[in-house]
Amino acid sequence: MISEGAAAPGFELPALVDGERRPLALDEYLGEDVVILAFYPADFNPACDETSCDLDELDLFTMQKDVTILGISPDSVYSHRAFAERYDLSVPLLADTAGEVARRYDLAFVDDIGQRLLERAVAVVDHDGVVQYAWSTDDMTELPRVEEIKDAIADTGGDDTAFARYRVGHAHYTEGRRAFTSAMGSFGDSEWMLAQNDFQRAREEFAEAEARFDTAVRFVDDESLVPVYDGSRTKANALWQAADWLAQSASAYSSGSGGYGQELREDAERPLENARNYEEPPPPDEWPPAMADLEKTDEPSSSILPEKTERESAALDVDIDHEVDAADGADPTSAEAAHRADATTAETDETDETSSDDPDGDATDGEADIDDTEIAEIQAEVAANNPETNYEDDEAADSAGVSERTADGAAGDDGTADDAAADRAAETSSDDPNGDATDETPVDGELELTDPTSDDDA
Repeated sequence: MISEGAAAPGFELPALVDGERRPLALDEYLGEDVVILAFYPADFNPACDETSCDLDELDLFTMQKDVTILGISPDSVYSHRAFAERYDLSVPLLADTAGEVARRYDLAFVDDIGQRLLERAVAVVDHDGVVQYAWSTDDMTELPRVEEIKDAIADTGGDDTAFARYRVGHAHYTEGRRAFTSAMGSFGDSEWMLAQNDFQRAREEFAEAEARFDTAVRFVDDESLVPVYDGSRTKANALWQAADWLAQSASAYSSGSGGYGQELREDAERPLENARNYEEPPPPDEWPPAMADLEKTDEPSSSILPEKTERESAALDVDIDHEVDAADGADPTSAEAAHRADATTAETDETDETSSDDPDGDATDGEADIDDTEIAEIQAEVAANNPETNYEDDEAADSAGVSERTADGAAGDDGTADDAAADRAAETSSDDPNGDATDETPVDGELELTDPTSDDDA
């Protein structure tokens, strides 16, 4: 067996990975994970029985972060598939059918009857590709020493490994910041789909950053750096949760579920507040950080998140409430509805003021308006085309009365009006013998040409 402290020989072998056949190389994991190389004599070897196999206990290491287990034997990938299915194994199984890797690790041997076999062995390889633990046996029934493997993994790491993990985590955190900031802007502008996509991307980046910061905490030897790594992990975790809630909130708003979107947004407040209680992770280029800079003060910390007052100034809350009202139906008696009504009334009063300064009613906001003469012509033409119209109610009679006044006003105000149009308008008005049409009821959809405050009975 290769000795501890030696560089682990590299290799690439056919493998069964998650049920799929593909080439797998040791270099895929070096620098990222602690690698356990588990050499075993063969699939379905004498250490296996009806319910368990020799890799069962090692398979449990797959649940540990930053640890990868590779099972290696002389069997083919097809045999590995049957072996994995039989014992429900999740570790990648590599096929060293030529025995080349076994020779590199000095594990090949010939038994007493001349069979070429592979020793059972375990090698723990650190992030730098150095063998930190080595064990082997030619007894086919002897199993690996799990407690020794656990101790070897715990001893693997150190400050350099912790910092390397932190550097990768900080890169993911920075990308999460960018995505989160963009998402907050889109959220405030009610651009729900953009916000949802950016929040989802931020969630993924923060989750990856949290995992890297967590491994830094596990590997660090310098106790003074533990608060840095741990605080960074906690902040990334809080932002991951907030981004998840806000992504769901944006999705709810985009689908018209404003009330549910507001509830999800409020759920995000707690992790946001938690995130604000931690400093920003220090940049790796400024390492090691000055511990005084990490001490909490009464001053607000630098954060990618707007404080409550900043959110109000950015009208984020107002925009969200507006969307909720639009989706759920705002109460017209609410303060906000009343405020909008007051604004509308003020605008109407301003319009009336402008109309009083423009008696001809031809002032517009930059668009051509219909003058009195054209209105008279339109009304007269309508009346001419419907000579037998019977008005059965007061509302229809009122409409005819407005037509008469419109024609008369047009003729009086403009001597160039078409006499024929005026005559036809007069004929139309003769169908109202009672003369009970008033100036107070404008025809639906028409401009109101008279002063609604005038008293016709005076």
